[in-house]
Amino acid sequence: MADVVQFKLERMLNELDDLERRGLFSRREITEIVKQRRKFEYRLKRPSPLKQDFLAYIDYEKQLDALRLLRKKALSKNSGNKKSKKSISDYAGVSRIMEIYRLATTRFKSDIQLWFQYLEFCKARGHGRMKKALAQVIRFHPKLPGVWIYAAAWEFDHNLNVTAARALMQSGLRACPTSEDLWIEYLRMELTYLNKLKARKVALGEDERTLTKDAREADEEQWRDENNELFMALDERKYDNKTSGVQDGESEGKVDVLREHGLNVLRTVYNSAIEALPTSFSLRTKFIQILEATNLTNSEDMRNEILNDMKKDFSQEPKYWDWLARLETADFKEIKQKQLSKAIQVYEESLEIVPSATMFNFYVKFLMDAIKNENGDEMSTVHFSTSADTLHPISHLQIVFEKAESLGCITEDLACQHVSFLSQLGKSEEAKVLIQKLCNGKFSHAVHLWTLRLSMEMRDIQNKSPSPSKADLSSIFTLLIDVLKKVNISEAENLWLMGLKYFANQRHHLDKLVETSFLLLAKDGGSDSGFSLSSAIVNFVLQRDGVKPAREIYRRFLTLPHSGLAIYRNCIELELNLASAGDKSCLQNVRKLYESALATYSQDARLWQDYYSMEIKMGTSETAAAVHWRSRKIKTIVVLALSRAKGQSYSVLVTASQPAKDYYIVVSLRFTSKVLTTTAVLHYGNSFTKVFGPPPGGPTIEIASSLNQARSIRWNLTASGPRPNPQGSYHYGMIKPSRTIILANSAPYINGKLRYAVNDDTVQSWHIDGYSFFVVGMDGGQWTPASRSRYNLRDTVAHCVCKILTAIYIALDNIGMWNISKLAILASTASHGNSNAIPYWKILEEDEMEEMPHAFYFSVSFLLYNLLQDSPLAV
Repeated sequence: MADVVQFKLERMLNELDDLERRGLFSRREITEIVKQRRKFEYRLKRPSPLKQDFLAYIDYEKQLDALRLLRKKALSKNSGNKKSKKSISDYAGVSRIMEIYRLATTRFKSDIQLWFQYLEFCKARGHGRMKKALAQVIRFHPKLPGVWIYAAAWEFDHNLNVTAARALMQSGLRACPTSEDLWIEYLRMELTYLNKLKARKVALGEDERTLTKDAREADEEQWRDENNELFMALDERKYDNKTSGVQDGESEGKVDVLREHGLNVLRTVYNSAIEALPTSFSLRTKFIQILEATNLTNSEDMRNEILNDMKKDFSQEPKYWDWLARLETADFKEIKQKQLSKAIQVYEESLEIVPSATMFNFYVKFLMDAIKNENGDEMSTVHFSTSADTLHPISHLQIVFEKAESLGCITEDLACQHVSFLSQLGKSEEAKVLIQKLCNGKFSHAVHLWTLRLSMEMRDIQNKSPSPSKADLSSIFTLLIDVLKKVNISEAENLWLMGLKYFANQRHHLDKLVETSFLLLAKDGGSDSGFSLSSAIVNFVLQRDGVKPAREIYRRFLTLPHSGLAIYRNCIELELNLASAGDKSCLQNVRKLYESALATYSQDARLWQDYYSMEIKMGTSETAAAVHWRSRKIKTIVVLALSRAKGQSYSVLVTASQPAKDYYIVVSLRFTSKVLTTTAVLHYGNSFTKVFGPPPGGPTIEIASSLNQARSIRWNLTASGPRPNPQGSYHYGMIKPSRTIILANSAPYINGKLRYAVNDDTVQSWHIDGYSFFVVGMDGGQWTPASRSRYNLRDTVAHCVCKILTAIYIALDNIGMWNISKLAILASTASHGNSNAIPYWKILEEDEMEEMPHAFYFSVSFLLYNLLQDSPLAV
């Protein structure tokens, strides 16, 4: 690594010398540049460089190059704006940035954002590598439509190569035939190219108009068509040309060539697109938009063709009819009666084909938008034309509401809109009659409609007198209680809040309302999340009457059978705020509330965590430790311990059958004096409970449990699937071993020096390169021939790594040799502590690495030769 980094830095010498020679950077600045580049190069050369490493290096080089340009301009200005000859430092920075981008995209091929950053830099600098970069990103991401569109746009706009752009678009459509954007952008590109050709003819005086339709010209033409009778006597020849045909056949023939070609292109692309995407409604609408924005031959026929296809394919979808009606009124800036009538005809036709609530919603929204854009917020006055045959949107809207009700397509939302519509027109009595009818009939459980009815009743009483009578209050209260008993508490938040606010100064009715809440909560139970009625009442009483009445209320709520977790949290927050203000007695109330909540919700980790955090902040270390200890004892812990030797890997399936919360996944060292641990979190999709407390510890020193677990991992002989097949048979235990090799552990002193034979007395792992074997026995102590009686000769699992104290069967089924190795760590004591001590080398355990910074990995290995083919071997 160091050699490679040094080589790269040495290749920068010419550039750095040039920067210093030209006076752009001083020697000290160049030294800092080298230091920074060395740091970044080392980051990029590590085994797993991060994306952020590449981006940081790129950002540094960009800033450095920008500073170089500024200083170059300043020097040029001081020298009288003399142009200097370009040198190596003028392009070395850009080349380096391009190279870093290349390395980054090679490392992170799937990062499309990084690719586009690379492309944007190439395009901004006009670098010749742009085409190569585009080819690479297309090769790695052929299924991303945006890549093809970007490449084609660059060829079309910057490289001015229409043929290449067309080829890219067509290749993209073959790779991504279901991409709407690709089809639309391909059509836009082709029409843009034709428009450029047409504009060129206009500039040469060979033509009069481009393919782009002018909006002002279109409006003027539409106005002339609608008022054609005013112009019949004026220059008839000019306006008859639209229907009488082309007068100058030769010139007009030249003009129509590109327009006809444009129509053919549009028709071809349209037919291919709907064949690839027959169910895409938005694709058809985009084709209509493009057609209306261009000036093509027989565009009206093409428009009708597209509309007919859409009606055939989407006539059962309400969104099609809504789009079609709004197409008649492109904008609401100035609604014409003719356009409004056509739109209403479309909606009426749609109700005959799709008489649904969704269709009525679209219809009502259209009329509401038309009225709003014409009249503003006032509905009582109408500013449409006042002729006898004029269609009034307001009166027609009333008809639509009645029609929806008669056809049984009325929804709660439509009903609320109908009532509000009548109220805005000043028809309060009709609105009251209608809402009473709806609330007592089909929508007896519709919360929004009941809320609207109660607000109307309250407003009418308020308008009659500032101080309502007892009879009025009783009628409102009776109506409110009736609806509160009908609807679910979780859905009636607005009704409860409205009632509490309205009867805040009516003690008698307020007490009855609170008593009603007790009855309903005792029946249905409280809420653990979301709207909590009990919390709302406690907060209301707290603001109105103070702390003492609020405590009395929440204590009554907590005595209910299923009070809910939300009320506990609300009361805890109330008492904590008081304790923070200096009332120390409230801290005991907080602890009581936590204890009461945990009696029911002992598995809620968030509750334990909040309790623990409160004790850390406001309690003592002893109380916090006690809460933490209890949480570890009470909370549910699901532990799966899986022992693995170095070099081994397992694929496991975990059954997600536990309560929906987060769980620790822990990896820790075993059989070492210092245990290192790393964790991950297994998150259920519907979990709202985070992991809490330290992760559970693993069985770090139990060798017996490790061996028992390793023995328990076996092949499932009843299941189908591939298995190892040595010597043509899976029954490895039926093959007689030809040779037995015993590898014994020893660590003797030879000539006063400690020597290791194979390995020492620690638990270690051995590996056979590129080959598997069967672990038939694992146990402690010395191996003897009698140990064969305990071998698993039926269903053991094939391994390529094993621990010591292991017996294996290996089938050497070809002539060759195998490397049997163990990875160890070697360190010199000369670099650790006492500098006067005689240095020697020792084999380290993994937990000693931090104490020995000058340590090296080495492999202890030997070769196993096989000169005879098909030779089973026991080791």
